Amino acid sequence: MPAFRLLLISLLTTLSGAAIAQVNTSADCGSTDASALNTDTSELPLYYQHWHWVPNSHLSDASKCGLSPGCQGRFIEPSRNWQGSDQSPLKAPLNVSADTIESVGTKATMTGDVQLRKGDLSLDAGYAQYNRSNNTVLLRDNVVLRQPGIMLRGEFAQIDTNKGLGSLEQAEILSFDTGARGTAGRIARPDYSRFELEQASYTQCTPDNETWSLHADSIDLNYDSGRGVARGTSIRVYDIPVFYSPYLNFPVDERRATGFLFPSIGFADSSLDISTPYYLNLAPNYDAIITPRFIEQRGEALETELRYLNKYSEWAVNTSYLPNDKRDEIDRWLLGISENGYMNERWGTEIDFTKVSDDEYFRDLGLANLAVKRSSHLNQQAAVNYNSDDWSGRIEVQRYQTVAAVEDPYQKLPQLRLNYQSPAKNFQLEPSMEFEYTQFDHRDKLSEGGNKITGQRLFGTAGASLPMRWRWGFVEPAFKSRHVAYELEDADLVGIDNQLSANSSQFTLDSGLYFERDLSITDQDWTQTLEPRLFYRYSEYVDQSDQPDFDSSALTFTYQQLFRDTRFTGHDRLDDANQVAVGVSSRFINNEAGREVLTASLGQLHYFDDGRVQLPGDDVRKSNNSDLAGQIRILPDDYRWLSVDVLYDARQGVLNQTNLSYHQRSDSGALFNAGYTFRREGNTLGGLENDVKQGDVSISLPLNDQWKLYAKTQYDFEDNRPVENLIGAEYQNCCWLTRIVYQRALEPDNDIGSNLSSTGNTGTQNNSAVLIEFQLKGLGGLGTAVTSVLKDSIFGYLSDE
Repeated sequence: MPAFRLLLISLLTTLSGAAIAQVNTSADCGSTDASALNTDTSELPLYYQHWHWVPNSHLSDASKCGLSPGCQGRFIEPSRNWQGSDQSPLKAPLNVSADTIESVGTKATMTGDVQLRKGDLSLDAGYAQYNRSNNTVLLRDNVVLRQPGIMLRGEFAQIDTNKGLGSLEQAEILSFDTGARGTAGRIARPDYSRFELEQASYTQCTPDNETWSLHADSIDLNYDSGRGVARGTSIRVYDIPVFYSPYLNFPVDERRATGFLFPSIGFADSSLDISTPYYLNLAPNYDAIITPRFIEQRGEALETELRYLNKYSEWAVNTSYLPNDKRDEIDRWLLGISENGYMNERWGTEIDFTKVSDDEYFRDLGLANLAVKRSSHLNQQAAVNYNSDDWSGRIEVQRYQTVAAVEDPYQKLPQLRLNYQSPAKNFQLEPSMEFEYTQFDHRDKLSEGGNKITGQRLFGTAGASLPMRWRWGFVEPAFKSRHVAYELEDADLVGIDNQLSANSSQFTLDSGLYFERDLSITDQDWTQTLEPRLFYRYSEYVDQSDQPDFDSSALTFTYQQLFRDTRFTGHDRLDDANQVAVGVSSRFINNEAGREVLTASLGQLHYFDDGRVQLPGDDVRKSNNSDLAGQIRILPDDYRWLSVDVLYDARQGVLNQTNLSYHQRSDSGALFNAGYTFRREGNTLGGLENDVKQGDVSISLPLNDQWKLYAKTQYDFEDNRPVENLIGAEYQNCCWLTRIVYQRALEPDNDIGSNLSSTGNTGTQNNSAVLIEFQLKGLGGLGTAVTSVLKDSIFGYLSDE
C-alpha cells in the first residue's frame, strides 16, 4: 500500500508540526495550484469543490501535462498567498489573526475566521484557544491544516505544540500530489512513536468516480516496531464489500516484515488457480516466501522462494511441489537455484540450475508467458571466474534438461578456460594465449548403446600482435598457433581413432584509414566519414574430417563477420583460410545533435583457396568470393531507428539474406515495431536445410488517456503458419487499472513421432492463454503476468505502473 503509507506519513508529520518535503510530479509541466485553472470552478458540484477536484475542462493546457495515467482531471491546491509561505515552519515567525482575540491569564481565545500562519504551515478554524501554561491549542469549527501538497480537515483538534502530540476528530486528509484521500473518525498521537486511527477509510479514486475504498474499524501505527495493525478491514467496490479481514499486520516504513502478500487468481484449462503468498522476514540477510497454491483439477501445491545474502554471494532457491497430481496421477515438482558470488575483485562464482519433474511441467503448471514455455532446454550450470589485468579464467560444469522432443546438447563435465591478453599499448608487442579443456558427456553416448561420441578436448592458442594506430588509420599484424587434441571414449566402435589432434598456424593483417569532410545539409553542419578497411587472413589447412563436433557451428555471415579470425563457434574446427576482406563504411554525423544519423557499410571476402575445413554435412566452399555483405543503420532522432542487413550473391544475382527491423516511439507513448528475416536455403557460411521467411509486427497504441491497445503477430511465410499472435487492451483511470491479453503461439510438441500437430507440422503445437491483470492504484492488485508478456513480446514496452 505505498500511496496509503505515504498518505499516513504525510498526515502524521503535519500533525506533529514538522516540515515535510513534497515532490511535485508536475514541476516541469506547469502549476498545480489555483493558477492552473483556466475558468471559474464555482459551478462545479459541491463535492468537487470540497475536495478541490477539477476536471480537464477547467484546467489550462500546461497543467494537463504530467497528469497521472488515465486521469481526467487533478486535485488543485489552493493558492498560498500569505507572507512567508515559502519558508520552513521551524524558522518562520508565527502570525495570528481572528475576528476577536481575548487573552485572560494563561489562555488566549480567538473566534471567527481564525488564521494561524507559520511559514508554509497554515491553520484555519472558527475557534481556537491557546494555553500558555502547557503549550496546548484547542481548535474547533471547520479546522483546516495545510502544508505543501497536503490538506487536513476536521471538526475538533487538540495539539500539544511542544511535544507534537494530539488528536483530530472527524478528519479528512488529501494528498494533492498523489491523489490519495482518507477519512477518520479520530486520529490521535498518544506518544512519539504511535498513531491511532478510528473508523478510517482510504481511496485513490477521484470524487467523481469513487470505484473502491479501504475501510478499517481501527488502525494502530507503531514506528518503533515499524508495524501497523488494522482491525475490521474491508475493501469495498461501489460501496459493496468484496474483501474482509478481521486483522491485518502491515509495514509502515521500509523495513521488511512478515505477512501476507497479494494473492494471485487465474484460470487455466478451465480450472481455478489460486495462490496466496506469505512473506517471512527471517533475518536481515535472508527471507522466504511460502505460497500455498490450489489448482482445481490437480490439487494442492506448495511453492517456496528462499533468498540469502552474505558478503560473498547472493542466493535464491525456488521450489514447487504438487503431490499426486489428480489429473495425471504423478508427483510434480520444480527446483531452481541461482547464485552470484564475489569473493573479491578477482574471483566470482555463479550458479544457474533448474530441474523439473517431467517434460510437461511448464505446460501444465508453469508460467503464463508462452515464451517461457517454448524454451526447450533448462540450464544446469555452475562456474568459478577469475579476472585480473592480464589474465582471465573460468571453470564450469554445464548440462541441460531437455523438456521438448529435440536433440540433447552435450554436457560439459567440466570445462576449464584460461586466457592471457597483455594490456593494449600502441607500437608494442601484445602477446596472447588461450587454453581450454573440456570433458564432453552425453545421455546417448556410445558406451551405453547410444550414437554420440564422448570424450575430452584440449584446445590452445599462443600468439602476438603489434597494434600501430594513428589518427588517420591503423595497421595491426597478428600471428597465432592453434592446437586441438581429443581423448575419445569408444570412438573405435564407429571407426574413429580414440586419440586425435590437429595443429594450424594463422596470420592476420588488419588495416584501415579514416577520412572525413564537412557538409551542409538543410542549413545544418554535418560531418561525413569514409572508412575503408582491409583484413587479410591466412590459416593452414589440416585434415580434421574425423574429429567430432561437440559444440561448434558456422557463424552467421554478416558485415562484422568479414573481420573475424574464424568462421566457427566452438573449437572443434581449426578453419583454413587464404582470403582478404575488403570493406568500407561511411557515417553521416549531425554536428549539432552529436548523433550518427546514417551509417552504411559494404564489404566482401575474396578467397585465394577453397575452404576445405567444414563441419559434418557441409560441402567444401569452391567460390572465389563471398556474398556482398551490406549494413545500414539510420537513427534520425531519439524516437526512430531503422536497421538493414543484407547478403547479395552477385554471381547469381539473388538475395541470400535480409534482416530488416524498424522501431518507432511517439511522445504519446505509442510504439510500433516491424521486422522481416529472410535466409535462403544453402546460404554460404552457415547453410540451411530450408528457406527462412518470417515477419513480425507489434504495436502499443494509446487510443486516449485511458484506453490502450496491444497487438503482435509473427508469421512464418515459408510454412504458411503463425508463430505467435497477441492482442490485448488496457483501461485505466486515476484509481484502477486492468489489462487483458490473449496470446497464441507455437510450442515444442513432446509427442513428436505420434501424430501431426494441429499446424500440420511435426515438432510443434499451438497453445493459447488468456491473461488478466488488475490493480487498485495505491493499494495493490492481482497478477503481473500480462506485464511480463508485454515486455517479452513488444520491443520497447514499459509499463506505466
